[in-house]
Amino acid sequence: MRATYFGSHDKHISMQRIAEELARVKELLRQQHQGMSITDIAEKLGKNKHSVGRYMDILHASGHVDLRTFGMAKVYTLSSRVPLSALLSYTTDLVMVVDKYLRVLQINDPFLSLIGIERDQVLFQEIRYISSPDPAIHTFLGFIEEQIREADLEEITLDTDPKRYYHFRVVPTVFDDGTAGTTIILEDNTKERLANDEIKRSREFFEEMIANMSDGLLVVEIKNGKKETLFVNKRFTDITGYSREELETVEPPQFAGKEERERVKCKFKEMGENPASIQEFSFWSDRRDGESRYLNVRMSSNAYGDADRYYVLISDMTEKRLQEEQQQLQWKIMRKVVDQFPHPISCYSKEGHVFLVNKEFCRIFGCPNEEEAAGKYLQELLSPNLYNAFITGDKELFEKGGHESGTTLIPSASGEMIRVPVEKSVVSVSEGGEQYIFSVIISDFDECAINNIKRTLGGISGSGSDV
Repeated sequence: MRATYFGSHDKHISMQRIAEELARVKELLRQQHQGMSITDIAEKLGKNKHSVGRYMDILHASGHVDLRTFGMAKVYTLSSRVPLSALLSYTTDLVMVVDKYLRVLQINDPFLSLIGIERDQVLFQEIRYISSPDPAIHTFLGFIEEQIREADLEEITLDTDPKRYYHFRVVPTVFDDGTAGTTIILEDNTKERLANDEIKRSREFFEEMIANMSDGLLVVEIKNGKKETLFVNKRFTDITGYSREELETVEPPQFAGKEERERVKCKFKEMGENPASIQEFSFWSDRRDGESRYLNVRMSSNAYGDADRYYVLISDMTEKRLQEEQQQLQWKIMRKVVDQFPHPISCYSKEGHVFLVNKEFCRIFGCPNEEEAAGKYLQELLSPNLYNAFITGDKELFEKGGHESGTTLIPSASGEMIRVPVEKSVVSVSEGGEQYIFSVIISDFDECAINNIKRTLGGISGSGSDV
């Protein structure tokens, strides 16, 4: 385009005369703040509009005038220009201005600080010949030179320790004499880049953690009565058997079995009425394929703008629940056997804390029922004399462990005290766990046998159990 300005007809016009004409146009516009059209300028200068049009193209391309269009009319005003050197001294960005041969014409202090050499060693040097003491800077300048020609990157990296990241801009520049050059602007965005990298790493870690967690997570947003599934991990679909697409049309209470559906609906209703609350409950659920699973559900919600977001976390507790039910069944069976046993049975810790007693124990010793007795101490259930007789020998048995046979005092049906055989064993639910004594009193003797025991062992005059 510049060849058009200086065609064959204008070759006879000297550059000095053009500069003078351009100066006259600029002075004229300086006096006319409202702006002037090409026709107005041509009349004032006594020139034809064609020549003035070319002058205005030159001034506009070099940034000396601004152009505004009003319909078909073009109005020019003088640009408010600030010297580039003044701007360079105020910006914290790294700025360097080069000519078409990539020779440095201007450079600001932040850029010089990065290069690490004096200004007179940089000015009028081609970028590739700038000799920085740091090899990484020299490589960096060579990369800038490549990008001036290609300009295909928005960020470049300075490979120092630590690395620095710069937002890279190449601005085509026209100088006062009409020649072309380039302004390079580097904005240090290392902090932002590192922050974004950390956010990205955190997001990737969170997404990986959510994707691989053993619990299912569902995030639902409800806005103006319309539900949208924002997130669901694979574990949620595995547990429920529903695909992400199917979850769009399934309400969470539908996961519950028929017997539990109303209770689950009430829990979701409570969540809707108390958005800040956290609901946790368990229920038997029917999977998409009809298989029953026992789920533990934790729900919370919060307002998000004019929408409500619900977070549903589910855990498959089926195996644990089945084990608990099996243990409960075993406990019920054991409890039934113990209660139906015709002899007094008790189980208590080293401190005398009662784990269980049966009905026969309660009948003979006058204790509350077996449910109330469990959890109390033997001292609370037995009189002092009975208690001392009952625990005699326990300390030695705890120390040596195993099994021991002996006798103890119990009241007969007539109220008198009799000695009867007792079997005691030290038991523990796990190796190194708390120890208990399991005691069985043999009390089903006829009157003749009881009298023989009393005569043999001295009636009630003895000191109690001799286990």
